[in-house]
Amino acid sequence: MITFEYVGLRYGIGPEVLSDINFTLEPGSFHFLTGPSGAGKTSLMRLMYLAHLPTRGIVRMFGENVVTVPRSKRMEMRQKIGTVFQDFRLLPHLSAFDNVALPLRIAGRKDHEIRNNVNELMEWVGLADYMHALPNTLSGGQQQRVAVARAVVAKPRLILADEPTGNLDDKIGARIFKLFEQLNKTGTSIVVATHNLNMMREFRHPCMILDGGAMRIEHLGQRTSDLVDKLREAF
Repeated sequence: MITFEYVGLRYGIGPEVLSDINFTLEPGSFHFLTGPSGAGKTSLMRLMYLAHLPTRGIVRMFGENVVTVPRSKRMEMRQKIGTVFQDFRLLPHLSAFDNVALPLRIAGRKDHEIRNNVNELMEWVGLADYMHALPNTLSGGQQQRVAVARAVVAKPRLILADEPTGNLDDKIGARIFKLFEQLNKTGTSIVVATHNLNMMREFRHPCMILDGGAMRIEHLGQRTSDLVDKLREAF
């Protein structure tokens, strides 16, 4: 699904914010991405959803080298990725329903399919009564749930979520993670960047840990709680 080989990223002439990043994420995997503030999590996510190209090294997505493929091909690849951004990026002139429906409309789905899928998902995230609300009338937590629904509605091959529960209480946050897990069981790969150590403890998935521009992956299984305790001390 994703392979990084000795990837480095710098902005302008500044120092590298990511250095020699190496990892492979298999199709159908679920990983947390974590690390101290400023470790480069958002930069790594931007590389994975093709907002940036690496300064050096190789990034392969869906079997393609993203640096060498034509721009049009990268646009096609983005349609296979669902993203949840920290700043939501909802279209202010569209209702909550139409924001969630947008990926399906871009994909050319039929109206009845769009209506059924969006209605079901809006109910799942607890926003059935806010279908026609504009984003600026919603709270931050409600906007975040709209953004999550938009990311998952088309059942993409890969979901990248940057702090998807940052404005949510634990109950709603756990519900969002359960939605991610259901999609993961159908074959969707998931990467969640988070500082939510309670969620990491409850949902035991491998952790991609960034620190000082470098990364390692911890496959701790039942020892995930030990890792969470160490991260709590580090953060």
